[in-house]
Amino acid sequence: MVRILCIGNRFYYPDDFGIQIYFELQKRDLKNIELVEGGVGGMSLLPYFEDDTPLVIVDFSTFEKNILTKKDIDEIALDSFDHANAFLYLLKSVKKEFVIFTCKDRYEKKDISKYADDVLCLAKEIV
Repeated sequence: MVRILCIGNRFYYPDDFGIQIYFELQKRDLKNIELVEGGVGGMSLLPYFEDDTPLVIVDFSTFEKNILTKKDIDEIALDSFDHANAFLYLLKSVKKEFVIFTCKDRYEKKDISKYADDVLCLAKEIV
């Protein structure tokens, strides 16, 4: 079993990237995958980090890489706390290993299916 946690604001492009992936993955036959719509859940998402289930997080970001690990997140220096980096603080605070799949640029909605395929490939790799 692997968990795919899709986060973002469904009403704000391009921050809705994770939620668009969630909607696309809902259309598919997902075996051994727990699909979670995290929305803008923030701290309420902590329970998904408390067990041993492998975790792929899907979110829009401005990072240079499309795939980030817990180590990548831990190496990010944060000078101050604000709304824009609140989720980073959460990710830095957990001990669980995870992988983030992100779309660092504005995406075309017609490409969501391909991104969803990439997320599923990544999920299979981390099991």
